[in-house]
Parts: sequence; structure tokens; C-alpha cells
Amino acid sequence: MAGPMINGGPLHYGTAYLSRERWMSFVYQVTSIADLRPRAVAEIGVGPGVVANMVAATFPGCEYVSIDIDPALQPKVCASVTALPFRDGQFDASFCCQVLEHLPFDQFLPALTELRRITSNRVVISLPDVTPFVYLRAPGLRRLLPWLWRGIDLPGLPAEHDFAAHGQHHWEIGKKGYPVRRILGEIAKAGFRRPRHFRMVERPYWHFFLLDTVS
Repeated sequence: MAGPMINGGPLHYGTAYLSRERWMSFVYQVTSIADLRPRAVAEIGVGPGVVANMVAATFPGCEYVSIDIDPALQPKVCASVTALPFRDGQFDASFCCQVLEHLPFDQFLPALTELRRITSNRVVISLPDVTPFVYLRAPGLRRLLPWLWRGIDLPGLPAEHDFAAHGQHHWEIGKKGYPVRRILGEIAKAGFRRPRHFRMVERPYWHFFLLDTVS
């Protein structure tokens, strides 16, 4: 294991952390792999431990392995996302949500490559995104204007990312130098093809990427 504690420890995951929007993010994570009927799932960055229970309830018999760099969170395996001690393709799916922005950007590609190595079907990641965003929900709109129902990014003037002012995030999508096309470029370098991605309308700050390891 190498690297600093990045999450503030167990006390970080109290009642205030578990907002309605965050609960929805857990739902998005688990439902995004429902079609796989996974038998083994890894979660890198265990957070409050909610996903473990959701995986157990949704996929009976599925092996779940928690991984975190912070031993205080009591993960099953204590390791860095850039050096995961598992064999190639050991997991059908892996989650790594709101984690990778805690690493300097030069570690983003190595982390993606390692996630792809241990995962045989789908990697689910989410990243912070400050790009202006708009959506509209109204009766019939999902059929008539699906792009507006899902939401769209708007043009804006990217600001510089200030690490000191933003706590533990080294970078965020939508900041100067970090457009989403750069993120997609790194995803392609890691060997993922045709990634699907979307922003949570419940909280557009969370941008999800569904990365299939097979075409």
C-alpha cells in the first residue's frame, strides 16, 4: 500500500454524508451492472459501506470485495487503485466512484489500466464535473426530447482548479485543462471502447462512465 489517506477516515461518512442524492448515486452504481448478473464484484473506495449491502441484496451469491487505501475503513483488501493485488479478470464488474480525482492526474491512466486488468466485463467510475448543465423533466418529454430529459452540457469559461481551496480533489472535469474529451481520451488509452457516460440529474456534479472491457 502506498499513498496518503484521501477520504478523511470513518468519521467522514456520517449522516450528513448520506444525502438523498448520494443514495441515488449508489442506486446508479448497482443498476449499471444489473445486466451482467455478476458473480464477483470489487469496490475501490468503500465509503460508508452501502454498496456492499446493495450488491448482496441485488445479486444473491455474488462475491463482493472491498478495497481501500485507508485501513481505518476496514476494507477486505488494503491497496492502492494503481496496484491492485488481484489476477487478471478476477471480477465481473468493479466500482471506483468519486475516487480517482483524489489522485494527481498523471495517475489517472495507470489507475484505469489497473481497473481494466482486474475486470472481465464492466468498470463503473464517477468523477466530479463542474461543467454547466441543464435538464428538464416534464410529462411526455422523455419520448419527445430525450436529450433534454437526460440533460446536456452548456458552454462556459473553465476556471483553474485550486487544490488548496477544494480540499482533496487534484482535478475536476470542467476545470481548465480537464474537459470531458480529455477524460474520454485517457479512457480510450486504457483500452476501453465506446464508453457510455452520463451526469446524474439528481446531482450533475457526479459524472458516471460505464466502461466495458469487451466490445
